[in-house]
Amino acid sequence: MSGFPASHYCNKCHSDTPHSEVLVTKPSSYDTDTSILGRVKLFAHTFINGGHYYNMDRYVTCKICGNRQLDNKGDEFE
Repeated sequence: MSGFPASHYCNKCHSDTPHSEVLVTKPSSYDTDTSILGRVKLFAHTFINGGHYYNMDRYVTCKICGNRQLDNKGDEFE
């Protein structure tokens, strides 16, 4: 993907179309623990790992049809 607006091949439209990118935080194992200790662990985990992109998933969304797909590049800790 290069240039602005970003263009990316859309599997639904079968052509190179403009896309938007969204970073979404990956779910943590602490998300399901609703106790006070679980919330403290979630806060500590988020605080320690908060600014790192390896905790994120990159999604691209077609601006024509709205098709959204996971588009992570590279390996974890690369």
